[in-house]
Amino acid sequence: MIRPLLLCVALLPAACATTADRSLPPSPCSEHCQTHTEGYEWAQRGNLSDAGACEGYADAFVRGCRNGVEDLQQLRPASQGI
Repeated sequence: MIRPLLLCVALLPAACATTADRSLPPSPCSEHCQTHTEGYEWAQRGNLSDAGACEGYADAFVRGCRNGVEDLQQLRPASQGI
């Protein structure tokens, strides 16, 4: 018997991803997620709107990611309905 979790990990990871997982770029960076540039570019590629996704990496990466999220937020139209 194949366990469902094993099936998700080994055979069908994309099919088992949650909606939140699908909103992030596939991989933050190609190496070690260390630099400001890697973080910024990852946020931009993924069109991130939540800086919480930046957490868990090196400090420079997190700062870059947060900067990328802030820049994207400035580019988004302000919500109307005030």
